[in-house]
Amino acid sequence: MPRTVFSTSRTAEFLDRQALQSQTGQSHDRFGDVVIKELLDNALDAAESECVAPEIGLTVSSADDVARVCVSDNGPGIPAAVIERILDFTRNVSDKESLRSPTRGMQGNAFKTLLGIPYALGVTESVVIEAHGVRHEIALSTDPSSELAIRHAKTSSTRTTGTAVTVPLPADRVTAAKAAGWLRKFALVNPHARFVDHGQASGGEGAGIYEPTAPEGWRKPWPTDPTSAHHYDNAAMEKLVFAHIREHRQGGADLTVRAFTNTFTGLSGSAKAKKVAERLPQITHLSGFEEKREQVPVLLAALKEHSKPPTPSYLGKVPRDHYHHVLDQAFGVEESWFARKQLTDAAGIPWSIEVTVARTKSPGDVGFAVNYSATFGEPLARTRLAGDKISEYGALSFLTQADAAPVPANQSLRAAIVHLVCPVPQFTDKGKTTLVVPREVADACAKALTEASRVLLKDKRSKQSADRREMRAAMRELDAEAATSAEPKVTLKDAVFAVIREAIAQARGTEELSFSSHTLFYKIRPLALKLLPPGSKVTAPYVEQTLLPMWERANGPIRGLYREPRGTLHHPHDPEGTKDVRLGTREVREYQPPQWSYNKILVIEKTGLWPPVRESGIADRYDMAVITNEGYSTEACRDLLARMPAGEVQIFVLHDADPAGYNIARTLGEATARMPDHRIEVIDLGLSVDDAIAKGLEAEPDTRESALPARILPHLTPTARAWFTGKPIARKPDGKPASWRYQRVELNAFSSPELIAYIEEGLARHHATGKVIPPDSWLSVNAEGSLRHRVAAAVGAAIDAMIPKDRIIDEILEGLDTDQITAISSTDVAQLHTHRPSLSWTDAVPILVGQRLSDHADLPALARQGVINYQATERQ
Repeated sequence: MPRTVFSTSRTAEFLDRQALQSQTGQSHDRFGDVVIKELLDNALDAAESECVAPEIGLTVSSADDVARVCVSDNGPGIPAAVIERILDFTRNVSDKESLRSPTRGMQGNAFKTLLGIPYALGVTESVVIEAHGVRHEIALSTDPSSELAIRHAKTSSTRTTGTAVTVPLPADRVTAAKAAGWLRKFALVNPHARFVDHGQASGGEGAGIYEPTAPEGWRKPWPTDPTSAHHYDNAAMEKLVFAHIREHRQGGADLTVRAFTNTFTGLSGSAKAKKVAERLPQITHLSGFEEKREQVPVLLAALKEHSKPPTPSYLGKVPRDHYHHVLDQAFGVEESWFARKQLTDAAGIPWSIEVTVARTKSPGDVGFAVNYSATFGEPLARTRLAGDKISEYGALSFLTQADAAPVPANQSLRAAIVHLVCPVPQFTDKGKTTLVVPREVADACAKALTEASRVLLKDKRSKQSADRREMRAAMRELDAEAATSAEPKVTLKDAVFAVIREAIAQARGTEELSFSSHTLFYKIRPLALKLLPPGSKVTAPYVEQTLLPMWERANGPIRGLYREPRGTLHHPHDPEGTKDVRLGTREVREYQPPQWSYNKILVIEKTGLWPPVRESGIADRYDMAVITNEGYSTEACRDLLARMPAGEVQIFVLHDADPAGYNIARTLGEATARMPDHRIEVIDLGLSVDDAIAKGLEAEPDTRESALPARILPHLTPTARAWFTGKPIARKPDGKPASWRYQRVELNAFSSPELIAYIEEGLARHHATGKVIPPDSWLSVNAEGSLRHRVAAAVGAAIDAMIPKDRIIDEILEGLDTDQITAISSTDVAQLHTHRPSLSWTDAVPILVGQRLSDHADLPALARQGVINYQATERQ
């Protein structure tokens, strides 16, 4: 008997977690962000399609472990017929598919993914759409054959204006605070819209309402605006023509060539439509191109010939004051700077780049947007941005180098927004985040970033220069003190060492709390100044980085002293980063490496390279932990490496091809003045100058104001020495060089795939050890635990299926005086706080309930009796 050949619909992919990750371009842990962004995009587009000022509401409410994200708008409302088309999962439904215009979201399947995400995350509650007086409750699922099943119920609704969409999600996937962040980012780039956070997640009266600030007559491209023929190439025009033909074959109109011509900017008149049609005498309707596809380029040429290319000004301009206003409302702005660049690239495509940077009163963040829509990440992450003083990959790295981005490690009070507008954005990912931009656009972005951050960069460099001068002055003072030994006097070192124990006691306090090295400095300085001559200076860098380590080497570690983390240890096989360890003194002191977790550590000079390393899976493939930090490794980092069992864990380092990078590799393993007893075996993977040349990486000029570190010279090849030595460009009064111009190459010169390939080449070249496999005894114990867990899960599932726990629970509750037990008042909580002030109210309530319950009943006995009663009923 022949076998039956089965076919399976691919529509169920909208309910599969992996398939949804592919469609949205985001991992499942960010599906909450996907929902919020898509709902806000849709709401804005709906209002703009009616040419009305958008009024957008956002609510996040949680109950029963389910968070419900609701976004409402004042648009025309989604008609019931459109909802039916959305539920046809065999087709994409979009009014923007194939069009080239600076509008938000152009996937065509975004709303379908919103319907499938709840099911993929284990939520059975329906998605609710309310419009035109109808409430649509839609729930998707699959039958046992993996076929898509749709439940669509309709009831009446009080909403007659606009649309409200509510999507249920697991409570841990979205919070009111996260939603408030998205609302702020959208408010930043939409000055014509009013945004209301009904949950007030932003905090403070009115903080969740962003009023429109756009002046009268302000305009951006609307979703209903005609597009320009100059935005299309032959392939894009062919796609658009055949999209219309496809709609015609499915019951839509077959547009005439003249009618099609009228849909483009500058071609709405009949005279121009006639001239375009005359170029195609054998084709009257778009369906005619099915037989004459080669005529599509003729059509496009005629469309361009009879219309003018739009200038960048049509892309719109978000007023500088609006950016300032929204950032001020969110973070409190002390001062802000703005830059805008508008240009047409070599392909004739217009661009607009807007950058605002602010010094704030509270910690802010950096937002990114493309075409008036906030993005999941940074659009320019893979773009080299070469400014006057800074050259980095990505706007975030550029702003960080300019001290124009918030850095949690030093709590810098900064906020920024980078907004790009383009009718033909070329994205490299499904999430429509990372852009590919032409070189001239990258240069314009770098100029905008440079202008907006110039003041902060100048302030940063002035402070660095002042710190260096202060350090040099302190060193000169020490040298002068040593030179006048014939006249004994108290040196800075003597003064600090004389008062350090008293300063430690003050910093620690009577409660024996931990304290930072900077806190200790502030206790040392006034005490030391009393012992020093008038006019003496006690500087933080010298005390914290030189004298404190010197004192600890002679007297042992200072109890309670910690240094702030300046790096992170990432464990393999930890995609969520739950095991990440920040590398501060306290964290390293408490860290116990997990057994049989990794046998290699890769130290990377740049924190910004961790995302591609994580995404590549190289750490998992090699069972390799990764340490990321900026610049030189801290003592905490080197202490951690020194604790690794010798010969059991290979340690590798990856750095820039510049003097600092070579020195980073050296100091990681060798003894230094601050750590004279430190010495471990470190394998240098590069980047070396010779490797950079062999890989064809782009070198860049740089300036150094100090001689090459003598201890790296033995590690330099002749080529590297020539690169790093460079040429003197300034001299001291005595004629000796004061600064040099030299060449260097950053790791960022690699593309992400090239970087991963380079790391793997290095690991293979240096014979990286294989995977971690523990001894048989450990594997057996682990297998027994896994077996027991599986059996326990199966037993638990069987018990849950056999015993109706909810019914037994309801019967027990009916027998209790629940009103008496649960009547908890604020007075009760306050009274408990008098004895246990560390409790939160959420911890206090269960304690009070437990106390009252124990006064009323023996709960374990009631539970046992409830099960016995049920079993007796079943036997009858």
